[in-house]
Amino acid sequence: MLFPIKMIMASEPAAPERVKDFLLAHQARENVATPFYVLKSLVSSPRLFDVYWRSFNMESVSVAGDTFLDKYTMLGDSRQKTFAISLDQWRILERVYKDIVEFSSRDSGVSKVQVWSIDPNLLSHEQMKLAVAVTYNDLELLDEPRLCGALNELLSSYNVECYWAFRCYG
Repeated sequence: MLFPIKMIMASEPAAPERVKDFLLAHQARENVATPFYVLKSLVSSPRLFDVYWRSFNMESVSVAGDTFLDKYTMLGDSRQKTFAISLDQWRILERVYKDIVEFSSRDSGVSKVQVWSIDPNLLSHEQMKLAVAVTYNDLELLDEPRLCGALNELLSSYNVECYWAFRCYG
């Protein structure tokens, strides 16, 4: 086992290779997938917060979240598309768009915009796969169990297994 564990960002140039080496070193048994939480212990989530914007101009913006999974896996996306922008982009765009608090789940005019600590447009496809994967939190995985299947498909080349088991504490 490698100590200490130093978290990295998905934007690091060698992130995909470092992740594969790390996961191999932390594999419990040969030919057994490494749990998703191990990946999340290495790669820092770039997701800072979310906003919901109506009529969002999606030109030159990266898809993220469920929309990314829908594009590259068998997950069916919701009506609200998900995009990622950098914190710097958000600081400019927050003056243009109003944050929507209440809307119908059938309203496709509303987009979920994740604000990231890094610019998603600068990531390679492999870096983006890692970044999108680690943005999911436990409650999102609990609310939509199909996400684990989509993440397993997305991360198959990393031999990572995402699964949700309800945890009891105490």
